[in-house]
Amino acid sequence: MDALDRLIQLARLSGALDLRCLLAGPLELDHAPGAPGEALYHVVLEGACTVERKGHASVALNAGDIFMLPRADAHVVSIGPVDASEKIGAMTSRDNGAITVRTNVDGREAALDLLCGRFLYAPRALLIDVLPDFVHVSFTNASAPYLGPLVAAMRREAEEAQPGAPSIVTALSTALFTMVLRAWLTEQPSLAGVLGLLANRRLGAAVIAMLERPADPWTLEMLAKEAAMSRATFMRAFSAHSDSSPLALLSHVRMQLASTMLMHTRKSVADVAADVGYQSEAAFSKRFKELYGVAPGRFRQTNGLS
Repeated sequence: MDALDRLIQLARLSGALDLRCLLAGPLELDHAPGAPGEALYHVVLEGACTVERKGHASVALNAGDIFMLPRADAHVVSIGPVDASEKIGAMTSRDNGAITVRTNVDGREAALDLLCGRFLYAPRALLIDVLPDFVHVSFTNASAPYLGPLVAAMRREAEEAQPGAPSIVTALSTALFTMVLRAWLTEQPSLAGVLGLLANRRLGAAVIAMLERPADPWTLEMLAKEAAMSRATFMRAFSAHSDSSPLALLSHVRMQLASTMLMHTRKSVADVAADVGYQSEAAFSKRFKELYGVAPGRFRQTNGLS
């Protein structure tokens, strides 16, 4: 298992395709902030639009573009007029058996064909924390040949609404996150944070060791050994790629694993603490509350098994 796959598993990613929008302009569509644990995405099948966020430069999207907001920030999707002599129709929505189709074209050709959906992830997911405010890739880019067929399959299932289409669309949407992230990573000249550490062969080896064996009694010397470096060299290299310290990153990984166990198993808090490398339940509970805002027991009551 590679490190990116492990981070995705820790984030407990799942996808949903909510809408297919067939629209004409001029039109501005306000999108309120998403709920905690949500990322929002738009896939431009045909046409063009602009995404605007308060305090940020607008981003122009064209056919083939995929735009993701990892923290589901509020935004506006704007569509310019195509033919000033034509008036846009009233907005209508219908369930076609696979997804909801929203349109204002009233029988005319749409100026914008857009798929809109969400990715759901675990609270304080490390992978989401290290992503930028938005991720922008193209499914027509030759460097990401796997994206086009995936989007084509999503479009086909959303249009044809054959038996089982909702389940297929959901599965494809979940896969879309990983493929978008892979495409985005290949286009980055430099990376920071955990992603930058993973891009460095030696530092990445230490991060992978943390992810694979979080309960080990890690010290800086042990992590440096995984990276085949001296302690001092390891710390200098780590600091050059991340604002976080190695042990702070380890703590974050451990807390994510702990949150998963609290939500999906009936292990005691003491057993969960031991499984992620804490000999003291009190120390574990203190760190967990610092990160999640609630004690482990309360977190389980709110999010765990019924």
